[in-house]
Amino acid sequence: MKAPPPAALPGPPARLPRSMLAMAVKGGELSVRAKGQPGGLGQDVYHRLMRLSWPRLLGLFMGVFLGFNLVFAVAYWLDPAGLAVAHEDAGLPPYWRDFFFSVHTVATIGYGNIYPADLYANVIVVIEITLGIVYFALATGMAFARFSRPTARMLFSQVLVVHDVAGVPTLMLRAANQRHNMIYSAEARMAVLLDGEVGGVRMRRFVDLPLVRATNPAFALTWTIMHTIDAASPLHPWLASQAEGMDQDIVVILWGVDEVSGQTIHGRWAYGPGDIRWDARFEDIVDVDEGGIRTIDYTRFHATHRMPA
Repeated sequence: MKAPPPAALPGPPARLPRSMLAMAVKGGELSVRAKGQPGGLGQDVYHRLMRLSWPRLLGLFMGVFLGFNLVFAVAYWLDPAGLAVAHEDAGLPPYWRDFFFSVHTVATIGYGNIYPADLYANVIVVIEITLGIVYFALATGMAFARFSRPTARMLFSQVLVVHDVAGVPTLMLRAANQRHNMIYSAEARMAVLLDGEVGGVRMRRFVDLPLVRATNPAFALTWTIMHTIDAASPLHPWLASQAEGMDQDIVVILWGVDEVSGQTIHGRWAYGPGDIRWDARFEDIVDVDEGGIRTIDYTRFHATHRMPA
């Protein structure tokens, strides 16, 4: 009689990151309050804008554009005779007429129904167009930089598993390239953040975890990244208690050259001792359908099952 398959273990429940490091690795933001460092909104403007989400960046561009025109509408409004109107705009108050003229001017539309009629208005038009060219150049450059920035769609398993391979406990995680294109010369690196003493001073530092295979010539589908927990491994003390009571973080970084863009892309993730499934292995997710096409079942990507005793 055929033995039933091992029961699948559910993935870990959703929870907040355990530490500032895990939050930075998973969310890309490091929450730090600097003291004694010169600051101000004018510093690292480009970096701040690159870190904004697209909705916030577009909202900022629109807000600056509207504010820019509201300010110049005031400048035109201060000179009631400065703008000649070919025909009266239906029911528009003078200020809003000046606002729309400002929008037409900075956008270089120029319908011709309103135009500057004296020196003051012409000077304001010159200033507005000059500043408008600078603003649109900066906004276009920022949008291009955001679109041209290489991105990766790398998926990492929510858990780590540990089971014996050739009689040696081995730590494993699963990574996938969700675009299914070629990432050439892919490399992986894993490290654990441990407390230790250096020169009598206690500090936290990263300690590399040697991988069974740290390179992959062509990463297109999935990659199981493995670290052997032998006597020389920094994680060897975790075996006795199965990492219970430990609070260190394990960080994995994966990078390679994208075949489409030709640029280096990367992905990263962080784990804690609570994310380890002991004496377990990942569910198989790669198969071939009836038409001979290889399939990947992402619904089971994070699923694990216990190894038979």
